[in-house]
Amino acid sequence: MPLKDPRSSAHEIVCQCLNGPTDLQQALDHGLENVHDARDKALITEIVYGYLRFRGRIDFVLDLSLDRPESLPPRLKILLGLAGYELFFLDRVPDYATVSRAVDLSARLFGRRMSGLVNAVLRRTARVDIFSENTFTRDRPDKDLFWSRFYSCPRWIVKMWEKAYGNDLCLEYLKQSLDKPLPGVREPKGFHGVIAEPEYIVERMGSSVLLKDNYPQLDQLLRQGRIISQSFAVPRTMHGLGMKGWAQPVWDMCAGSGGKTFLMLDQGMDVFSSDLNLKRLRNLKQAAHAYGYKPLIFAAHGDLAPLRSFPGTILIDAPCTGLGVLSRRPDIKWKRQPQDIRSLTGIQAGLLRNAASLSGDEGRIVYLTCTLSRDENEGRVNGFLREQRDFIVEKMFQTDVRQNLKEFFFGAVLKKAAGNRR
Repeated sequence: MPLKDPRSSAHEIVCQCLNGPTDLQQALDHGLENVHDARDKALITEIVYGYLRFRGRIDFVLDLSLDRPESLPPRLKILLGLAGYELFFLDRVPDYATVSRAVDLSARLFGRRMSGLVNAVLRRTARVDIFSENTFTRDRPDKDLFWSRFYSCPRWIVKMWEKAYGNDLCLEYLKQSLDKPLPGVREPKGFHGVIAEPEYIVERMGSSVLLKDNYPQLDQLLRQGRIISQSFAVPRTMHGLGMKGWAQPVWDMCAGSGGKTFLMLDQGMDVFSSDLNLKRLRNLKQAAHAYGYKPLIFAAHGDLAPLRSFPGTILIDAPCTGLGVLSRRPDIKWKRQPQDIRSLTGIQAGLLRNAASLSGDEGRIVYLTCTLSRDENEGRVNGFLREQRDFIVEKMFQTDVRQNLKEFFFGAVLKKAAGNRR
């Protein structure tokens, strides 16, 4: 049986991701299961992530060569877009090879007639300068539309960021969302110090390490489980919020697969963890067992937790729109809609309200998101403070564009005390 062309695998992965609830990393992991050649895996990963980062810019250029772009089948448009990413961003692949493979794939998937269209469109598109701002301003668009096209981001997000953060920060967020973030990793229990080459270390913070993107042993150490992938923005935010000084025990209310739980355990903190997702909890338990961690782990909803006493701190890693991690999860910007913010702020408010009811005197709530949305960040904290008059903001933190992490987390520490009633 002939091996599948990597471009066919990339096409399936992107279609699965954009046309359903599966996130990009899940779709990629599934799509790579039967790909054994390391070079093919690298090519698929590069094309998939690269296309989704630059999809808006690529699609705009493709549309210049189409009479009725809106009539094109979405799956065919994705095929063209993936080939477009190859044409413009992968210098090591000759243009003729990219076009030829895209034509062959389109013939298999959509028939000979469509393959002729693909051939013509890609050959015309290859002559366009996708890196020149002039290509995107010939029809004199307003600033928001130009930024949306050139920086490959839906216009509603551009307008929201501009209104909330101003032109300069908005533009920086857009630019950084197109950059691949440097790899962040955590050295789990028993492997602290396994990364010892200072020439590859950008920054170290406890068990967390920010690496240069050319670290030669990265994939090998990840496969061996000697390091674990974790955005460096996570420890940056947790330490920025004074993690070591949080009252204990800490209840990680929305623990997921346990990244933040383990980060706290690495500091010697007393932590117990819960989540509603049983698959994530199984992953958390397996990782805890494998590395010798011993947190209390249970399945529970925030307002129905079987607690015998008040925790010292309740950590809420809140479900959010994820607009702060577009560099790492570029699929999000093409799947989110403005109404998602309204839906999620309701969930966030409920989690905060439940945490407040389970907080004792001097108790703390740590509220975290990985989004750039005032309504989900400062707005949600302010809404909570209006409801809960015996809480104050003890500390607030947001990762900064000058830190060059390419990812943006927000957090606030909310402290309860009878004397705080306003």
